[in-house]
Amino acid sequence: MTIIYLHGFNSDGHGNKYDILRKSFPQAEVLAPDLPANPDEVIGLVESIGVAYQQQIQLVGTSLGGFYAYYFSAKWKQSAFLYNPSMRPHATLHRGVGQFKTWVKGRDYHFKAEYLKALQQLKEEADALVQPSLLHFFLATDDDVLDLRPLPRLFPDAAYMEWYNGVGHSFSGFRQTMGVLRERLG
Repeated sequence: MTIIYLHGFNSDGHGNKYDILRKSFPQAEVLAPDLPANPDEVIGLVESIGVAYQQQIQLVGTSLGGFYAYYFSAKWKQSAFLYNPSMRPHATLHRGVGQFKTWVKGRDYHFKAEYLKALQQLKEEADALVQPSLLHFFLATDDDVLDLRPLPRLFPDAAYMEWYNGVGHSFSGFRQTMGVLRERLG
């Protein structure tokens, strides 16, 4: 099994969540690429990983990475485990336009306004193909970045949806969900 972990906005692939996944699934290959700012480049990068690892792939994503996991779940018909996913990044990331450094590695990047339109197109593509029964949602009741309240109404047929208290947008209780992932991954 190969687990592709897709990190959130302003983050990096190799960090705490990557380490938790590696330790929790020692039999799996856990890949956690550093995602570029440009959505088209993200799609190309993850597509190339999908081609290289054609065995059973599991997608795990947090925040913006949760959106990308949603997109690839729809496209590849694969299960996805979404932690506080940014399901409308084209609408919420307007505040992310500008020049930044990632938190862990300090990678410089520029998130451009034109990327918002690309994200909207990706959402429309994914929405047309999605199979909610492949989606597993892990949602914080105290997410201070995203409004996750509409998700139960939008995805009533999701495979799993659970609310967690006191974990915030960064989902500090990530390690505590590994039992659910092990159970769901068989």
